Amino acid sequence: MPQDTPPEMYLDYEALRALGLMLREIPSLAEDLDDAVACRARLSGPNIRLHSRTSDQPLPFSTTAAAVRDHLHATLVSWVRLICEQRAIDYTGPTSTTGLARWLERNLLAFAMTEGVESAPDDIRAAVADAERIVCPPTERPEVDTQALATARAARLNANGIATLAKQLGDPFQSVTARRVRTLRDAGKVRPVPGPWAPDWPELFVVGEVLDAHLAYPMRRRALAS
Repeated sequence: MPQDTPPEMYLDYEALRALGLMLREIPSLAEDLDDAVACRARLSGPNIRLHSRTSDQPLPFSTTAAAVRDHLHATLVSWVRLICEQRAIDYTGPTSTTGLARWLERNLLAFAMTEGVESAPDDIRAAVADAERIVCPPTERPEVDTQALATARAARLNANGIATLAKQLGDPFQSVTARRVRTLRDAGKVRPVPGPWAPDWPELFVVGEVLDAHLAYPMRRRALAS
């Protein structure tokens, strides 16, 4: 047990703070994993539609992403169960991955005071890292040339179009998803191109402004992987 840990706690304050930050990111990560499982996120090259029979079409389901999602969920379940059993707590929260993560974050003190949780941060961090590799897989695509990037930066696209283009650009823009564009917009880091637009038209953004904001304001959970 670390020297600066109170006798009644099994995690020191630094580990507890890092754990809380990590748990806070899991709900967003769980949403991305659900997208990956349902193949709503493009994680590789496009599927080629077959023209023979309907049954030949690829199923919109990723078994790899599902296994990683289930492992993350099971990891949180195991620590919630340990805390509840040892501290005589009745769990009444949601049973989803998001619900479990939020419950653990709200009960960090009980977490730290539960015997046997010393390995919890590493255990959860490993499950989160596996999930992040699914959501933001490493790319082997070569960087585009300067002229191509300049042309892309000047384009005006909606969030989905920018996400598709970002995949083609490779690192460091591989993780620019439509959700990431909306997050940057909601945080005031980028603004839609001024209209007027029809009510049902999607917002358009200058691609270069989105790419610059993505680099200037890294996603918080990337820092947790180090």
